Amino acid sequence: MRKTLFLFGLGSLAFGIWAFYKRQLELLEKISYKVVGVNLLSVAPLTLDITTELTNNSEIAFTIRGYDIDVYVNGERVAKVNQSGLDQKLKGFGDKSRISFTTTFTGLKKLGDGGLGGLLSGVLNNIADTSIDFKGKVSVKRGLFEFSDYPVDLAWKLDDFL
Repeated sequence: MRKTLFLFGLGSLAFGIWAFYKRQLELLEKISYKVVGVNLLSVAPLTLDITTELTNNSEIAFTIRGYDIDVYVNGERVAKVNQSGLDQKLKGFGDKSRISFTTTFTGLKKLGDGGLGGLLSGVLNNIADTSIDFKGKVSVKRGLFEFSDYPVDLAWKLDDFL
């Protein structure tokens, strides 16, 4: 009887820990992202320094270890942003942290014969309809657990930057 109660207690504890971490991962999916700054570093090739503000609504603090993200403008891949070895800590309970990343737009030739000029003329004609998407993977560490392929799929309209 004691063995059964011990196993039941151990199983309940394990389930409780699993349910807690599952809930926190769901909250991590609801982290709010906001672009707070875009600095032009060079025009040819187009290089931007983008600063984002992350708000961690989870109760758990975690560390972003690295990322590998593709940047899309109106569905066309125009840049890749990656960094490994990053140790940006995000505290919980609504704490905000800023992460800056630099990207060089290498896929502008795919956007037509105009390259950057074509992109800018298309964007200026349709500011409200221009979408900027970030898709990729982020490495997140919490305690002993590291999730190296946490998916990122963010979409903004150009209006969000202006």
